[in-house]
Amino acid sequence: MVKYIYLGFVLLFLASCGSVKNTSSSDSNKGVKTHTSLNSSEKRKFDYFFYEAQRLKLHGDLNKSKLYYVECLKIDPNSSVCYYELANIEIGVKNYTGAQDLLVKASNLDSSNKYYQRLLGDIYQQNGQISSAITTYQNLSNKYPDNIEYLYVLSQLYTSNKQFEEAISSLDLLENQLGLNEMVSLEKEKLYLELGKNNSAYKEVNALIKDNPYEPRYYGFLGDVYLYTKDLDKAESAYMKILELDSTNGLGYFSLANIELQRKDTVKFFSYFQNGLKDTDLNIEVKFQRMLPFLMSDEFKNYSDTTQITSLFEILTEVHSNDARSFYYKANYVQKSGDKHKALSLYKQGLEIEPENAAVWQDLLYLEIELQEIDLLYSDSKEALLIYPDEAVFCFFHGISCMQLEKWEEAKLILIQGEKNADSNMKLKGQIYASLGDVYYSLKDTESAFKAYDQALLIDEHNIIVLNNYSYYLSLENKDLDKAEKMVAKSVELEPGNSTYLDTYAWVLFKRSRFFEAKYIIERAIDNGGDTSDVIVEHYGDILFKNGDILGAVEQWKKSLDMGNKSETLLKKIESESYIEN
Repeated sequence: MVKYIYLGFVLLFLASCGSVKNTSSSDSNKGVKTHTSLNSSEKRKFDYFFYEAQRLKLHGDLNKSKLYYVECLKIDPNSSVCYYELANIEIGVKNYTGAQDLLVKASNLDSSNKYYQRLLGDIYQQNGQISSAITTYQNLSNKYPDNIEYLYVLSQLYTSNKQFEEAISSLDLLENQLGLNEMVSLEKEKLYLELGKNNSAYKEVNALIKDNPYEPRYYGFLGDVYLYTKDLDKAESAYMKILELDSTNGLGYFSLANIELQRKDTVKFFSYFQNGLKDTDLNIEVKFQRMLPFLMSDEFKNYSDTTQITSLFEILTEVHSNDARSFYYKANYVQKSGDKHKALSLYKQGLEIEPENAAVWQDLLYLEIELQEIDLLYSDSKEALLIYPDEAVFCFFHGISCMQLEKWEEAKLILIQGEKNADSNMKLKGQIYASLGDVYYSLKDTESAFKAYDQALLIDEHNIIVLNNYSYYLSLENKDLDKAEKMVAKSVELEPGNSTYLDTYAWVLFKRSRFFEAKYIIERAIDNGGDTSDVIVEHYGDILFKNGDILGAVEQWKKSLDMGNKSETLLKKIESESYIEN
């Protein structure tokens, strides 16, 4: 469908100026001039093909309809209506170049048909041929001087072609028909500003004020013009007039706040802005759109007094206490400010008002993972699943919480459900398979665990956690140690300073009886923070023992014990001063 730049204008004027006639197939037949003389047989054949084309078009079979119109043109190559109908079909498939060629033919055959001309002008516009569109609408406006739609479209075309004087002339003609009109005056005001004719711009807005001196919006328009011309004092006076007429007008307060922001007076800025937020009649989205620019501005990006900004969000939640968005906006702000627990509380307040908001549920659950609030993650993900039982990401979140709480069977069931619902979201599916691998292994179903890991690596061969866990569990099972070594080597290559991956690499080498290499790798793990892990320290002792350093091995085993390792096997190692398999 062609996008018309004038559509919004026409809709706004329907109520006050009468309806504009729509183009239709029946309308397009009026005034059709066929220049080919057909005998009765040809006429019957033409009519059959034409009405069959119309019937097929009504049933949505545009390809067959097109064929019948073409057959009509074989009989009467001067049938403008057939070219017009074919053009509409091409517009339907967004072939605007083809549509233009057909409409040119239709218009040449019947230059008096305004529907052909209008659609041709719109297609010229769609194809970026503004000068041709202007010529077409000039002809339409000259032929139908009382048609406000043609005049307005012509003014818009002039504007887009930077012919501002001509655009104003078209709007003047429009104003002659409509009388003083807010939209026309504002269009002219913008054009005068483009031309640098500031006084003319003021006159346009002042004419609106003179016509209705009790309309606050008009003083806002005047203030905006003064603001555009950098006359802050006059802009302030105009905005003040808004408050004289309506003391609670939020837009008036926001405009004054903007003045103070430019003057760098933050005290007055916050005072005006707070009053603007208190306007109970103003939509929350309008308020937040006013907040965003200054929150992103250089003045406030690093503003030290965060309590001032927080106070704005507090007013927002007070005034719009029944609108969940007020809590979400505040949650996003306090989260970025570092108060993540407060953000968590605000997300939940918003969800109490609007529980069916999947995006916010995700934000909440991600934050609970980040804060390690596992009990909350478990209960909230369960609640989210009551609302969205088929949402794979919530199955995943709940599965993660079950794993942390060692609810292995519940984790297995919900992750299997999540995998079935993940559809084409391969990244999520890969994470689910990875988690299922861990769950199956904890349930001592090693065969299923390794199958799940294989599925995860088919989706993402660089899933570093799967590469590590899979290789470690293979080493514990003494299975496919060559495969395990290749996988963990890739983990270390991807993240060379990770003590966990280095430990796994060392342990796989240990299982392959390559004790000297294992000692070199485990010492790298120790140097990279592994000395804080009782498991890694125990492994270090095992590897030292196999390298003949019995005293060193016992020392590391005792250290692991002191760190909290309660393994019975570890105690036996220390007592016997000998390595014992788990």
